Amino acid sequence: MTIESPGRDVVAVQMLRGIAAMMVVFVHIDIQLERLRYGTLGTGWLSCGVDIFFVISGFIMWTSVERRGGMSGGAFLRNRLIRIVPLYWFVTTIVLVVGLAMPNVMATTKVELGHAFASYLFLPARHPVTGVFWPLLIPGWSLNYEMLFYVIFALALVIAPTSRAIRFWLIAGLLSAIVLVADLTKSRLDVMNFYASPMVFEFVAGILLGVLWRRGVIRRSPLWLAVLLGGFVLLWPGLGLGTAGTMVGATLIVAGAVFLPPLPHNPLSSLGDASYSLYLTHAITLRALAYLWEHLALSLGWAGFVITGVTAAVIVASLMYRFFEKPVTARLKRLSARPKDPVIAAPMPVAADRQS
Repeated sequence: MTIESPGRDVVAVQMLRGIAAMMVVFVHIDIQLERLRYGTLGTGWLSCGVDIFFVISGFIMWTSVERRGGMSGGAFLRNRLIRIVPLYWFVTTIVLVVGLAMPNVMATTKVELGHAFASYLFLPARHPVTGVFWPLLIPGWSLNYEMLFYVIFALALVIAPTSRAIRFWLIAGLLSAIVLVADLTKSRLDVMNFYASPMVFEFVAGILLGVLWRRGVIRRSPLWLAVLLGGFVLLWPGLGLGTAGTMVGATLIVAGAVFLPPLPHNPLSSLGDASYSLYLTHAITLRALAYLWEHLALSLGWAGFVITGVTAAVIVASLMYRFFEKPVTARLKRLSARPKDPVIAAPMPVAADRQS
């Protein structure tokens, strides 16, 4: 398996990560098409790829810890930081440097010291241009939720290292408490508007899928493909199901992938391997392409931009995965590994904002 794979027996989940990442790519392609005055494709709703990532994250965190056994809270959090921080900080620094040196290139980049620090520390802060809770690297907003989830998961491992049931209820209870307190205080404390999001319950949904999968109480079958497709139907905005429909749809999609029969590794699961790199780099790649498109007066039309944009985003992400993400993560894990601390397999968190 790769450094981030949930395992060969759930290759479909890795494939789903590739699909979810591409959903987010098309959200930002639409943004650039509008800036280039081509109009839009109406793909903004595909930002729900983030919801799919959150469910996958809950599933992989739970199954990875259960598969390895004996994972301490400290080891869990250390491995999560090793997995998430280097690439995020690297790409964030690129945005910071470009924002300082060529502020006109990145249309939504304005560097303010407090906001920049918050971006590096995974703390939600309102963007100085948009006023939305976005970091310097805009897709990184979802990592603020991921880090909250990781801290709570690690705390649950510390409190209940041997009891799966207590660990589960601790995670679910703490997330529920945070959302409730945030909802009650958001009018007085602005940052609570970020933490009041019910999206965090998608991590719990993923954990529940992990519990069912580990217990083997649900039979794997090709019929689960219908459940997966039904989940995508629920995501369609025309149904008007709102947040609840999105959360249920994302859960059904991941459930369908989890309980499909084992599949062989394939090009789509390879894209899933690089999905974290794709998620973090695609917005920069597409903005750079749009900048060149404008200044070189390319006349390939909107379809040419879409095809070129998808190709460029995948190539840049693949190179980033191959030459930075994979070797740096592996190296840091080797340096930090202790004999009694198993190394956890890692998922992708996370994703682009519905508002981006």
